[in-house]
Amino acid sequence: MKFRMTIIAAAIAFSGTAVANGNLSDIDQSGVENNADVTQLTQGWGGGFNTSTIEQDGGLNDATVLQKGWFGHNTSSITQDGIANEAKVEQDGWFNTATITSNGYKNSSESSQQGSFNELSVNQEGTKNFADTFQNGWDNIAEVGQKGEYHFSEIDQNGKYHRASVKQEGDNHDSYLEQNGKHQFAKIQQEGRYNESSVEQYGMRNVARVNQEGVKNLSDIYQDGKYNTAHVDQSSYNNDAFITQEGSYNTSEIVQSGYSDMADSYQNGYNHYSSITQGALAGMQASRISQYAEHVQMGRNNSAVTTQAGINNSATVYQN
Repeated sequence: MKFRMTIIAAAIAFSGTAVANGNLSDIDQSGVENNADVTQLTQGWGGGFNTSTIEQDGGLNDATVLQKGWFGHNTSSITQDGIANEAKVEQDGWFNTATITSNGYKNSSESSQQGSFNELSVNQEGTKNFADTFQNGWDNIAEVGQKGEYHFSEIDQNGKYHRASVKQEGDNHDSYLEQNGKHQFAKIQQEGRYNESSVEQYGMRNVARVNQEGVKNLSDIYQDGKYNTAHVDQSSYNNDAFITQEGSYNTSEIVQSGYSDMADSYQNGYNHYSSITQGALAGMQASRISQYAEHVQMGRNNSAVTTQAGINNSATVYQN
């Protein structure tokens, strides 16, 4: 009996400490071969409340954080300033937040969050940018902003109230965004040079907007079911854009201005509307474009509008 009571008392004491779980780490590094590695693990039903802050200034920066706890509330902040930046965060549990800021030269970033109510923000400036983000669970939010040079970004979100936004400026942009089931919204905005973009969404309140400006634009949006809307706006040079929507209140709009425009919109069932506008007639040089447009719409309240200006126009509309 005494022995048994001791075990119970020990269990209660252990659970009490489990509720209070939470690690705190603060690292500040300055100069040359910076490296930081943080692992925070908490156990028990109250496991979580880990906080990690890393600041690296100048040198061959590198940072890795791993946070895990059943209850979550993990927070990670990495700030890197200058030269061979790299950052990696992985979080597990609920209410996770991660912020990564890299400044100047070989930026790279990788983040993974799992659980619910996740948030993420990545901000990179200057040279070999790369960002990769994966989220899973409920109220996901993700935001990436990159400036200058070889950008590439990928966001992958799963289940519930996603939003995601990518903003890239000047040079070899590339972006890919995927969302799945529930209140998706996506926004990609890229400016000047080798733009490319793809958005993929599946079922529920899809909206997607892409706005690209200048040089080798290409955009691809694919949506699946429910209140679909998609919008692409590209400005001049080697534009392409395709939108595919299937099932429910579809809307689709492509606006492209100038040179090798081509557009394609395919819609499937219910309240379709599609509009394609291409080309420029401001001067003969600007209007030497080979526009082409195609809408295919199927069952229910179809509508289609095509406006093209310039040379070599062609248009096809098929409705059902």
